[in-house]
Parts: sequence; structure tokens; C-alpha cells
Amino acid sequence: MLRPARMKKIVVIGLNEDRNRVLTVLHDLKAVQVEPVSKGVNAYFAAEKGAQMERSVAAEAQRFKALVAALPPVPVTERASFPTTEALLAATSTVTIDAQVRDLKRREDELLTREENLRDVKEVLEEFSFFNEDLGVLLARSIYSFFSTVGAEHYPEFEREVRALSPDAYLSSPQPSTDGKHYRVVVIVPREKAEAFAKLTSKYGARLMAVPSEFKGTPRTALAEVGARMSEVTTEIGRIRAELLQISREWYPRILPIEEELIVEARKAEVAGRLGRSQSGFALEGWIPERDIPRLNAALRQATGDRHHVIVTEEHEGAPTLLVNPKGFSLFEFFIKFYSLPQSGEIDPTIIFSIVFPIFFGLMLGDAGYGLFILGLALWLIWRIGNPNAGPTWVPKSLVKFVTVIVPPWAIKALAKMLVPCAIFATVLGVLFDQYFGRTLSELTLGHVSFPAVFTYNPMDHVGQLLLISGYLGLAMVSLGLIFGMINAYFEQKWKHLTGKFAWLVLAWGVSLVGLTLIRNGATEHLAAILPPPNLLVDVYWIMIAFAIPTIIVTEGPLAAVELPTIVSHVLSYTRLIGILFSSVILAYVIDYLAAPMIWSPTGSTLAKAGALIGGVVLLLFGQGFNIVLGIFEPSIQGIRLIYVEHFSKYYTGNGKAFVPFGATRRYTRPQLLESHTELRG
Repeated sequence: MLRPARMKKIVVIGLNEDRNRVLTVLHDLKAVQVEPVSKGVNAYFAAEKGAQMERSVAAEAQRFKALVAALPPVPVTERASFPTTEALLAATSTVTIDAQVRDLKRREDELLTREENLRDVKEVLEEFSFFNEDLGVLLARSIYSFFSTVGAEHYPEFEREVRALSPDAYLSSPQPSTDGKHYRVVVIVPREKAEAFAKLTSKYGARLMAVPSEFKGTPRTALAEVGARMSEVTTEIGRIRAELLQISREWYPRILPIEEELIVEARKAEVAGRLGRSQSGFALEGWIPERDIPRLNAALRQATGDRHHVIVTEEHEGAPTLLVNPKGFSLFEFFIKFYSLPQSGEIDPTIIFSIVFPIFFGLMLGDAGYGLFILGLALWLIWRIGNPNAGPTWVPKSLVKFVTVIVPPWAIKALAKMLVPCAIFATVLGVLFDQYFGRTLSELTLGHVSFPAVFTYNPMDHVGQLLLISGYLGLAMVSLGLIFGMINAYFEQKWKHLTGKFAWLVLAWGVSLVGLTLIRNGATEHLAAILPPPNLLVDVYWIMIAFAIPTIIVTEGPLAAVELPTIVSHVLSYTRLIGILFSSVILAYVIDYLAAPMIWSPTGSTLAKAGALIGGVVLLLFGQGFNIVLGIFEPSIQGIRLIYVEHFSKYYTGNGKAFVPFGATRRYTRPQLLESHTELRG
């Protein structure tokens, strides 16, 4: 579980007559990432060239894609089967509704455009219904006429300059808009003044709307005609859609499986371009998880009658990465991929991250009240995103839209799931620390409920112990990273690098134990311990340091001496776990300390007491809300940083290439070659 799936490079050799069946098996197994054939294979096989049948499949795939897009979807309950490509192409020839569907969709598009135009005309006529003259007077050839809106602050200057253009210029009486910020006016200018008028509209930001030329009478009477035409268009659109739905009910269950199989065949044709081919056989290369090789062999044996050969090579260079983590831990693969996908042969730190990150988060938050709130918020987000049509929500739609533009819903749901164990750890530690929104349980319940002192651990009373704990946590994480680095070096057979990692591990323990002893015993006692008479344990620490430093320089090079102080800083960096815990606890206490007297014992007049009460509640809600936001982001950011920088830097290379197997899930067709052997499908 601490390593990606073990990948193997394979070469599949078969007969040309079995090639299509082999590609079908590979597609349905979804276990092989097909690669272009290498130079060694090309010495015996020529590059594959496209055939007429493959071009026919590509053309039919485009045709059926257009049909599926045009028809309204209906449920498809049965799966279809196409034993050969010839049978598939024969099925495509039975579909003869292209012209009918194309004509209906063209007519529907025209009507939708017409409906949109009528809707725009209706809005213009409604806005300028105050104009009581016949629209025909505005359509003379010698003039330009417009419905216009102008900002109220610019209208006087706009009117003055339009009238100054020509004695024949005309403006109707301005009508204020509903918001009072604009004036609506009908403008008529001679055609020879069109260019000067255009400059005025740009100068004053006027919006111009063309006078509808196909309607007669006043805007009010024209509105009735617009409404009648819109009704006719809507009725015709409904009729066309009903006809398309009727066609879809008959043909959609037949078309959709054909389209899916055509897509499969098109993918197979694309992959065929990576194969090598001779007069009688073909060769295919690709990467496959080692665990799937028996499954591949069994499926190919069934499909070809054992007329194939799978060669497993010893090549490892360029192997793709397939992470294999248990379902609960796989949620945290997001953070690993965000940093960098591990290479195929190195350690996958997903499980380490999924265990350590919630512990770090809970330790930095350390408040049961905040933990329960975040837990409830995370569970609500998971439910709400999983049920988008569950009804209205108290969250403003504008905020939801803003957030989902930045982070898609699936990512929010994944982050919410990852917050669940974090919040649980924060709640458990909060109970241990007896912290509930910055107060103890006894204070919240006015002395009715409290824990005995022996069951609580007030962090403010144990600063030194918590710093020691964080130091030992840091030493453990740095050591684990170095051990993983040694394991990677072992598998890569880099013995010098392995020795260097071991020396770094010895140095980390030597320096850290000296420092932690200093914190535990105090500087004076420690200095007395390391001066004569010698202290045996501390001497061992110094011997470890004396061994490690020259070993690192020899194995890692002279420049490694510059990096020696970093081992100390990386261990000490974990003390921020306690620093953030204290900042959260203290901030919560300060908010409660300031708000409590305003809420519970306000002084002064009745008005002053009411003001103090309201101010105290606002301070408490906003203050605690701000601390909760910090309690989500700060532990998350710092916890991730501690793992990325102080832990990953000891062993993690990254820059892996994701495993992308050839194939896709079938929804409307049956994987015929594997249908009788469900165990082969995985």
C-alpha cells in the first residue's frame, strides 16, 4: 500500500485476423496503457496504416454523434451487441432518419431565433410604450429613428447637442426609467447627420435600439401582434419537439448503442496507429499492472484461441504510475497529486498523509466546539452537493456561484470528506484539553457539568510538555522521511545514497536528542551534564553527530555541509503545531472575555444595556466565526506545509506520469468477448 502498483512493460504478438478481437479485449479490460512500438519491434514490424473500414467507422461516428445530440434523450434499458465491425456498419445502414431529423432541427433553430428576436422586440416596445404615434412615421427614408436610453445626469447636455445638430432633429418627451437613473426618449435625426449623431451617443453613453420595422400602429397595439406571433412560434416549436420526441422513442434506444460501439471502434483505430504490423501478424507494446497480467492472458486466450503471445520485458524506464490505496485513504490522493504524482517505483505517501494530516489538524485546532461545528459543516456539504435539488438553502446563490467558479462542486465534496477525520481528531483533543469555543465545559454549563482535573489536560498549563511532544513528532516525521529515502535507494540499488540517508538519520537523532534534552532539563543542568565528569548518554549523542557529519560530506558531496543546519530547522518547524494551538485557544478566550460582560452584565441606561447586549452578541458571533475560519485554513495550510517541506523533501521525487489505460466503461453495449467470464473484467 505504500507503493504504486508494480508496472510491467509487455509486448503482445498476434495474428492479423485476431487483431480487432485483441483490441476489443484490451478496451474492455481497461488494464493496458498502449504505447507506440519501440525501435526493436519496428525492426520486424512496419507501422500500421489506416484502412478504408476505419475511415468508414470515423465518418459514421460523427454522423451518429450528431443524431444523438439532436434527439431528446429517452431511457435506454437494454444493451446491444455487435460481434464484428462489419455487423456494426451494417447496423448503421439501417438508421435512415438523418434527413428528417436534420430538417426538424433546422426548423427548430430558425423558430428559436425568431422567438428570441420577438422577445427582444417585445422588451423594446414595452419600454417605449409611452410613444403614442404610429411606428410608421419613424421609418421614412430621409431620417434615422431610434429608441434611446441616456443617463439622467447626461440627458440635458445630450438633448441640447442633438437639437443643435439640425432644426429637423426631434426628441420625444423624456420618460424616466423605473430606477430613475436613465431617461427613455425617441430620437429622429436627418440621414446626413448620422455620423455626428453617432459621436454624440458615444460621448454620452446613450444606448440605441432600432425601431421594429415589421409592425404597424403604436407600440401598445404592436405589442398585441408581437404576443400573437410569439404564441404561434411557441406552438410550432412545441409541435416540432413533440415530433422529435416521437422519433427519439422509436430510434434512440437503437442509435445510442451504435454510437457507443462506433466510439469504441474509433478508439481502437486510433490505438491501431501505434501498432506494428507484418504480412501475417501484429505487435503491440504497453504498460500493465503486474497483478493484471494473468487476467490479460486469460482474456486473450479466450478471444484468440491461444493464438497470441505476451512477452513481459524487464524495462522499467518511463513506467506510468497507478496509485492503489484503500477507499478511505484514496480521498487524500488529491493532496499527493496536487504536490506531484509519485514515480512508479518510489514510495506512495498517501496513507502516511491520510493518517498524519488529521492528527496535525486536530492538534492545531484543539477545540471540541470548533471541531463539532466543522464536522457538521463538512457533513452538510457532503449531503448538499450530493443532493443539489434538495430544496432551498440558507447560503446566498451569489456566494455559491462565486465559490463554485473557483472550486468545482466535486472538489468541494472531496475536501469536505477529508475534513471529517480532521474534525473528529479536533473534537477528541478538544475534550482532552477541555476547550469548547474557548471556554471550559464547566464555564459553559455554569458549573453543572465538568470533568475531573485528572481527565483534562489544559494546554496553557503544559507548554513545555507540548513543545517536547511536537519536537518528538517532528523527529519522527523527519526520521520516517529519511527511512523512506533509504528504502527508495535500496530498491534503486544506490548504496552510496542509502548510506548518506542513514547518516542524515543519525545526525537528526543526535542533534535532536541533544536539543530535546536541553529543553527537558534546562540549559544549566544540561551544560553541567556535558562537562566533565562525562555523561554517558550525552556522549553517545555527540558520537552520533561526529559520525554523521563526515559521512554526509563523503556520500553527498562537500556542498551537503551547507544543508546541515536544515535538519535542525525541519525538526523544530513542527513546534508550530503548538504555536497555532495556543493562538487559537488564546484568540477564542479573548473573544469570550470581551463579549461576556457586554452580554451578561451590561451597565448604564436601558438603551446602553441593549446596545451593549447587541454589540456583545455581534462580537461573539463574528469573532468566533472568524476564529473558525482561521481554524479551518491555518491548520490545513500549516499541516500540509509540514508534510510537503519537512517530510517529503527527505525522499519524495515526484514528477510521475499517470497511468492512462486504453478503454472506457460500456453503458449501452455488452463486452461480448468477456461477457461469459465476469472475473476477467475485474
